[in-house]
Amino acid sequence: MDLFCVAYTSTARPGLNAEDVDQLLASARSTNSLLGVTGVLLYGAGRFFQYFEGPKEGVDEVYARILRSQRHTDVVELEFQPIPRRRFNRWFMGFREAPASVLQGLAQQQWARELPWIEGDHPDSPGMRHLLGLVSPNSSEHGVLAPA
Repeated sequence: MDLFCVAYTSTARPGLNAEDVDQLLASARSTNSLLGVTGVLLYGAGRFFQYFEGPKEGVDEVYARILRSQRHTDVVELEFQPIPRRRFNRWFMGFREAPASVLQGLAQQQWARELPWIEGDHPDSPGMRHLLGLVSPNSSEHGVLAPA
């Protein structure tokens, strides 16, 4: 099965509240579980960052829904490409609140791997390494994000 991933940032529509985010997560988790898509959503200061992965058909369907959503604007695609393996095996949609500085840092990372034709010890992009550092169990030790 060919796996693909998408990473993007966007701006929440004015007036988006905690209940709206809860509904978004419930819907995403339900849809993603049916389509075999996993990933993580970060939200804070009126901004979203999302990374998701799965079979091409599932990723395409989820991404089309995201692009049509009225919950956000200004979608900036950071990555959309094949991947060798999943990074979020069990998270149909993990969630973390994040300060604006964290979201800005993720958006500014390089998401395409430097040398995608070479497999080695570090097949992940700098952006993926940064994201994994933020959501790992040890990330709270660095004062960034506490695990859910």
